[in-house]
Amino acid sequence: MENQSSESLVTEGTFEGAAPGLAGIVARMRLMVGDKALAVLAIDNGRVNLAPDGPPVGVSLVCTSRDLLIKLLRGQLNPVVMALQAEGRLHGDRELGAKILYGLRAGSPFAQTRFDGKDQ
Repeated sequence: MENQSSESLVTEGTFEGAAPGLAGIVARMRLMVGDKALAVLAIDNGRVNLAPDGPPVGVSLVCTSRDLLIKLLRGQLNPVVMALQAEGRLHGDRELGAKILYGLRAGSPFAQTRFDGKDQ
């Protein structure tokens, strides 16, 4: 919810794993809630790494809430629904952003991840 800390999604260590739906993609996506950057999702041919904000990226995902961002990372929310409900938008290479979000829906390594020790 809005009262949760939105400083970072990855306060302790990094989160990484295999995402078969992202095979063949090498990119970085900045993850934001409002105007605050929370993390960068680095994709390297089917391997993903969620780390604190870093160097320039090709695409940014801006969501209205942290909970929504976590649902997208887990592959639980269709990006079209997000857009139709005006709960998030992509900046930069939107085609790449859509491929990344649909790749996470095909099999996300974050499906069971507890972010900041909280189960969403």
